[in-house]
This record gives sequence, C-alpha cells and structure tokens, in this order.
Amino acid sequence: MIIFDASYLVVFLNKNPEPAKDRQGNPVTRFKERVEYLASSLNSTGEQIGIPTPAMAEVLVRSGKGRAQFVSILSDRMRFQLLPFDARGAIEAAELIALIKSKHETWGTHAKVKFDIQIVATAKAEDATAIYSDDQDIENFAKRLKIPVMRICDLPVPPPKEPPAIEIGPSGEQAQLFDLTPPLLQPKPTAAPEESAVPNGAPDGPKPESVIDAPRPSAKTSDEREANSTHPAPVRGSDEGRAEGEAAGEAAKQARGEPPAKE
Repeated sequence: MIIFDASYLVVFLNKNPEPAKDRQGNPVTRFKERVEYLASSLNSTGEQIGIPTPAMAEVLVRSGKGRAQFVSILSDRMRFQLLPFDARGAIEAAELIALIKSKHETWGTHAKVKFDIQIVATAKAEDATAIYSDDQDIENFAKRLKIPVMRICDLPVPPPKEPPAIEIGPSGEQAQLFDLTPPLLQPKPTAAPEESAVPNGAPDGPKPESVIDAPRPSAKTSDEREANSTHPAPVRGSDEGRAEGEAAGEAAKQARGEPPAKE
C-alpha cells in the first residue's frame, strides 16, 4: 500500500489546482499530468491507495461546493482505502512526538503539524511502502520513521501519446495523408457536360419541326399545281425533266401572247 496526502489529492481532484513546486521552490512542469499518470499506472498494477482520514479532512476543507463529489470519489473502494486514525496510529504518533522531543527539535503545536504527524503515523501503522506528498513537513516527519516520500517533482513525465493509426478497408491498410501519385499517373479530370444548344433564357416551348417532320403535299395538291400554268412542274435532274420544263414555259408565253423563244 502507498499513501496519498492532501497535496496529491488536491491536484488529482481539482481541474485547476495551484502549480506544484519542487524542493527549491521552482514550478514543476506538467505537474497535473504527472499525478494523473501515476494514478493510471497504479490502477493497472492494482496497487491500493491509502487515504488517511486527516488528509481527507484537509481536502474537504478546500473543496467548497464540490465536497459531496469528492467524498463520492474518495469512497471508491476499488481505488482508494480510507484509513482512520485509530489506536495503532495514535501509538505511532506518540512515538514520533517523543522522538522529536528527545532530539530537542522545534516543532509547532498548530493543527497542521498535528495532522501531518497523524498522516505519517497512519502510514507507519499500515506498513506503507511510500508516502506521496508535496508537503515539506510530512517529508521531514517520514524521514524520521524511514518511510520514503515521493514529491510531485520526483514523478516521471508521462510519455507522449501516439496518434491512432488511420485504417481503411477490411485489410487494415493505413491511409496516406498526402497524395504521392506522380502527375502522369493521376486520373484525368472528367470533362464537363456540353451545354445545351438552346440559348440562355429561351422558353422551353415546342422545338421547330425539321424538314423531314414537315407535312408532305398530297397527290391532289400536286395535280392542281401541274394544271395551273403559273406553277410549272418542278424541274427534274434528267434531260426529260428539262425538256418538259421548257415546253411548259413556251406554252405559258403563247398564252400571254409573247413571241416564242429563238433557238
């Protein structure tokens, strides 16, 4: 089991926590991503995360309106285990305080120091392998009990995420992001459809009939035209048709009283 204190929980639970700092007071790059990557790694290994109740109390004091949500998350037994400050923790806390006094070290009597001692004592009582804390006082107390402390600056930076492969078709072939086909092998553009012969704006009325579709003269109309001298028979392409045409012309002149044409 490992122990998370309030400084880790605040970074893990809040969307915009205050930036973490290293032991020299410098900002830690990608501090929230480091904590999230640690939590995901612990989930994959099945490592239990212990939350001492004093640390939980510190988090809830800072949670404001999100207190109920934080309680629900921290109560997830699949990920966290709440560790009350019980009799064993009280014994370990007493021994730690006695050790500090025997070395004539100064230590405060305010509530934070008491909470820090309780957190370290709980970790000792639970035989925790490490305490994950960004608090300098907890680190100092844990050293006296020979418990390793991991600061956020000690956590590894998560590796960059690999972009997902773009697959097309059932064969799983990767799609090309750029067209590498040579110009000569690229398909030719499709020709645009030809425009209609009807000018723009022309009404969509009936089309004019062609010569083939025009009505042909009946046999009666043709006989009437041949009987009328003013409408000579159409000239045929042969010599016979030409002679008939000339004869009809001479007959028309004689009817009008004109002299015949000289040969």
